[in-house]
Amino acid sequence: MFEERRIKTGHALVALALVVVGVVIGWATDGGDSRRRGGDDGSAGAGPTRTVDGIPVGYERSREGAVAAALNYDAVLGRPEFVTDRARRRSILEAVATSEAVRRYEDKKRVASLASLANTPFYRATREGAPTVWQTTPLGYRVERYSDDDASVFVWFVVVVGAGDAQPQASFGSGRVDVRWDDDDWKLVVPDTAREEDGPTPALVQDARQTSSQEFRARLRGLGGLRYVP
Repeated sequence: MFEERRIKTGHALVALALVVVGVVIGWATDGGDSRRRGGDDGSAGAGPTRTVDGIPVGYERSREGAVAAALNYDAVLGRPEFVTDRARRRSILEAVATSEAVRRYEDKKRVASLASLANTPFYRATREGAPTVWQTTPLGYRVERYSDDDASVFVWFVVVVGAGDAQPQASFGSGRVDVRWDDDDWKLVVPDTAREEDGPTPALVQDARQTSSQEFRARLRGLGGLRYVP
């Protein structure tokens, strides 16, 4: 299913994404919330030019604007509240996706699937207020198709999750995100052909020390989120 992003953990966590790629905006429940409420954030060029309830919107109708929109919008969909809070999910989708994509996410089967996903260990931990680090970061992208009306971007990304006392986990993945020019901005679409794959995954350097959950959260506390412009 295109809405699943698999993270290799002891609980086989499935972290949801509307489309098949995860990108930025680091998010931590114990500090570093990158949300801003409305107004111009000072970005120029490709965008974003403003935020609406913490969601970066307003992109240039160009190749660079399409890439920036694809990366930043999909990052918002990687936030835990997209899975755990139905009302918040609706507001996010209305800001970043086409109207048809919003309707598809109101399907009863999909809503039930998300409710089930919200009860998996890491999502449950964030919902219950456990100290959490949840970050999805792009490592590289490739524009596979572009016109002034639509674009397709392939991205390689890494997801890092740590919640409560569980050992932090990382997973590499790759996939494609499609955007369409709609209502004077780039919007995400949900194509039937969308796909996401594990990897490519490198090995850790030999003798790399794993960080404990407590140290992991302490050293990352207060990190701000990122936005990406090609």
